[in-house]
Amino acid sequence: MSGPDFKKRVLSDEDLSLIASDVPALADLRGVRPWNRDKLWAAVLDAIIEARTKSERAAAQQALGAIQVLDAIDRLFVRHDR
Repeated sequence: MSGPDFKKRVLSDEDLSLIASDVPALADLRGVRPWNRDKLWAAVLDAIIEARTKSERAAAQQALGAIQVLDAIDRLFVRHDR
């Protein structure tokens, strides 16, 4: 059984930025617009470290899950012609 043709990657960094800006857990973090994966990861890790209340910790965990999904999308569907 053959899988999908992952060589036809069609998303761009702008697409990832748009997706991330629609995720409430990520929308206000640096690195979303313009897309900067490293800055966004740093912002999520900062949120995890700085979370003091239960709701802040829950929001940080949601941001962590969301950025992990975005990383998977980035690996599979974003063209990296660098």
